[in-house]
Amino acid sequence: MAACTKPVRVKTPDGAEKELVPKKVWGLAPKGRKGVKIGLFQDPATGKYFRGKVPDDYPECG
Repeated sequence: MAACTKPVRVKTPDGAEKELVPKKVWGLAPKGRKGVKIGLFQDPATGKYFRGKVPDDYPECG
C-alpha cells in the first residue's frame, strides 16, 4: 500500500477540528451493505491515536 499524503478535515478527541494526514486508511463494510472508509489519525496535541471517517474517494493506504 502507498503512503497517505492528502490531509483530511477531522474532529480530534478533544473536540477541535483539524486538517490531518491519516497514518492508515481502510474500508469497513457490513455484509451486504455499503461501507465507509476509516482513517487512523494521531492527535498532534496529545500524541494519542484515534479513528475517523474519511471521504469515500480517498484511496486506501498505509
